[in-house]
Amino acid sequence: MSDIDPEIPRASHPPARRPPRPRRLRRRFAGVGVFLAAVAAVAAVVLVSLHVHLPFHLNGGQSTTTAGPTGPTGPTRPATNRTVQVSTLGSLSAPVSRLAAVPFGAGGALFLGGYDSAGNPIDTVQNFQAGTATAAGTLPSPEASAVAAVLAGNVYLFGGSSSTIYESTSTGFTVAGTLPEATADAAVASVGDTAYVIGGYTGTSELNTIVAFTPGSTAQTVATLPVPLRYPAAAAVQGEVYIIGGSTAGAASATVYRFDPTTKLVTRFTTLPHARSREAAAAIGGEVYVIGGANTAGVRTRAIYAIDPATNSVSLVGILPLALSDTTALPIAGKIIIAGGVDATSTPIITVYALSVTAP
Repeated sequence: MSDIDPEIPRASHPPARRPPRPRRLRRRFAGVGVFLAAVAAVAAVVLVSLHVHLPFHLNGGQSTTTAGPTGPTGPTRPATNRTVQVSTLGSLSAPVSRLAAVPFGAGGALFLGGYDSAGNPIDTVQNFQAGTATAAGTLPSPEASAVAAVLAGNVYLFGGSSSTIYESTSTGFTVAGTLPEATADAAVASVGDTAYVIGGYTGTSELNTIVAFTPGSTAQTVATLPVPLRYPAAAAVQGEVYIIGGSTAGAASATVYRFDPTTKLVTRFTTLPHARSREAAAAIGGEVYVIGGANTAGVRTRAIYAIDPATNSVSLVGILPLALSDTTALPIAGKIIIAGGVDATSTPIITVYALSVTAP
């Protein structure tokens, strides 16, 4: 199995063949030479046309279209000559996975809770600025697999081990409301001053709900997903929310849904080339980037996909330095910050990466 895309099997070796008889060797060598020359010529044309780059400079012109239950996922994207690069930005204070995060300060982030190396939830709040994480207080209780959003200039933390919605203040955290149920392993996306908490897990069952919360109002369920989803990812582009992957009853999903907050409708939008769960997602430049994740067997991936809402296309655009799931991603200053997570050996990492997109 490939650590770039775990669902792509490695090439199998063809059965051994007996060596040709001596009198036929000369003819066969000549035929092989002609064949190899033709292959080399075709490969050269393809490489030039695709502008192929080696990792970590994979070109965005590589496109994937897959067939789903209702037909093709949409048109393939034409080559854009953009380059997606992933570089090391800094470190957390300790290895952490499934932490909540929001933009904070001048190009930095606030990281809240998560699981430590022993798999225990923590109450740590970290202020990440200029590549360095410093202590910035503690949560009211240890929390992991919670989600966070900035609404009307304030930081809100949703769920985790409970249904509580916390608001960060200058002196700590206060209770700002409650979700309809205890919610861990959900996704979150914001449109205006409303956060949408999507799917998740109550501790006993998976959720198919989309819960809206606006400061000063009661959190309420505004839509339902076609299936329950645990560990999905989500991001908003131009006022619509894209919900990617996740798992249902332990099986990873390749489906991407689109949720319209105005009409409250959830529709099937497109399909990833391979099923993903425990992935991260963030939007920059009008596109949603899907980062890492794992398949149903738990094999993690290095793949970075871009979903283009304008063309309904999904493209492989980059490669992570390592196979990664249970990370968090958020857009900051034209880049995507990728923090923490679990590597291919199920070990939490301490590294914070930056994903940047450049064009010639």
